[in-house]
Amino acid sequence: MGRNELPAWYVLRTKPRAEGIAADHLQRKEITVYFPKYEVGRERSPSRTHASRESIEPLFPGYLFARLSLSEQYYAAAWSPGVRNFLSFGEGTAEPVGEEVIACLRQRAGGGDIFRPLSGFRHGEQVEITKGPLAGLLAVIDRPVPAAGRVKVLLEILRRQTRVELPVSAVARL
Repeated sequence: MGRNELPAWYVLRTKPRAEGIAADHLQRKEITVYFPKYEVGRERSPSRTHASRESIEPLFPGYLFARLSLSEQYYAAAWSPGVRNFLSFGEGTAEPVGEEVIACLRQRAGGGDIFRPLSGFRHGEQVEITKGPLAGLLAVIDRPVPAAGRVKVLLEILRRQTRVELPVSAVARL
């Protein structure tokens, strides 16, 4: 590794639930960070002042991407609060991640760093189950689709409401 090498993207492992702290400290050191997250859905707030709030989780818990010159910024990154170490393979040297990987992630996140569910189903929306043993039954969306591609619906079975979790592909709008 020579001096003045071009910056490349690397994967950094973080301490548990410290991705945000690590990202903040790296940015203060003028290291470019990409910390992709996903919208889990809306949570009801226990206080009356806020009806609900957006719940955001790391897309890759325990990891984030940093663009840096390894020969010049390795120690600044490795010793940042919240950072555990560089992700490495084989001999223990950090391997760069291709620019196309970060570009693809950014594109899928709409140019930013937050991935939002693509289904568009809303709480209370009536749907029909189209696949599986419950095919043909009508249900109501209980929770929006999380990033895992599943949806929770309420069914009325034997005069009782039952909550069922299904893949998004198994339900359709009426």
